[in-house]
Amino acid sequence: MYTARELAEYAAFRSGMAALRALPLAQAQKLGAAAARRLFDLGGKRVAYVIANLRVAFPELSEAARSQIGRESYVHFAWNLIDVARSASWGPEQLIARVEVEGREHVDAARAKGHGVIGLTLHLGSFEMSMRLAPAIGLPVTVIGRPLTNRLLRRAMLAQRTSTGAELLLHRNVAPQMLRALHKGRVVTVLNDQYTRRSKGVFVPFFGVRVSTSPGPALIALRAGAPIIPGAFVRIGPDRHRMVFRPALDVPDTGDRRRDAELLTASGNAALEAFIRESPEQWMWSHRRFRHSPDLPTDPYEGL
Repeated sequence: MYTARELAEYAAFRSGMAALRALPLAQAQKLGAAAARRLFDLGGKRVAYVIANLRVAFPELSEAARSQIGRESYVHFAWNLIDVARSASWGPEQLIARVEVEGREHVDAARAKGHGVIGLTLHLGSFEMSMRLAPAIGLPVTVIGRPLTNRLLRRAMLAQRTSTGAELLLHRNVAPQMLRALHKGRVVTVLNDQYTRRSKGVFVPFFGVRVSTSPGPALIALRAGAPIIPGAFVRIGPDRHRMVFRPALDVPDTGDRRRDAELLTASGNAALEAFIRESPEQWMWSHRRFRHSPDLPTDPYEGL
C-alpha cells in the first residue's frame, strides 16, 4: 500500500508533467525561468547554500556576479524538469536529433581495451536526458543512482530512465554489480560531484580547497583495469544539447593502491571542475559540497 503522501506527490508530479508537455517549449521555458528566478529571489536555506558555494568557488567574483550564476542555475534546473516531461515519450531518434556528441572517440578507444569503462560525470545541464541518449548512440550504460523516497515516483522515473536500454543500479553496496557490468564491457556511469561522508571519502582538491569525495569510482577502475572517461551533458540552446567526452584520466602507479585511488580521484575532481567552470550556471550549486574542508577557515554553511 502506498501512503497518502506518496499518492499526493505522485498525483502532483503527473499533473505537472502533463501541463509542461501541453505547453509549447518556448512558453514552458519562459514560465519555468520566471518561476525559478522568483524562487531564487525569495531566498531560503538552499539559496544560501548556493551563494556559500559560489563564494568558495569564485572568490574573485562580485556578490552580484555570484548571485547571477546562482539564479541562472535555478533556471537550468527548471528547464531540466521541462526536458524530463517533454522527453518522456521520445524514442532514440528524437533524442539523437537534439544532441551533438563530442569526443566519442575517447569512449570507443577506452572500450576497445576490453575492461569496460567508468564514466565520470556530474549534475550539470540536462543530465537526466544523458542516460537515455547513451544507449541510443550505441553505448551500453549502467548508471549508479540514488533511489527516490517516493515509491511511485521511483517506479515512474526508473521506467523513463531505462526506456532506451540503460541499466540503473542503486548506489549502496554496488561494487560487485559494477565489476560485473565492467566485465561485460559496459560503461558504468557515476555522478561523483557531491559530498561524501568523511568516513567514506578522501579529501582531494575541488575549486582550490580539499573536499570529501568518494574514491569508489577510482578503486573500481583500478581493480578492473577500466579507463575513467570524464563526461558531461551541456545545454547549448533551447532544445539543443552537447554530450562531451574527454580523454581517459592518467592512471597513477605509485605501488600503493590507496594512494593511486586518491590521486585518480583528484584527477576526476579536476575534470569535473573544468566542466563546471565552462558552464557554471548549469551546475546544481545547492548541495553542501564544501562541508568539513580542512582548507577553509570556517564552515561556509554555519548559521544557514
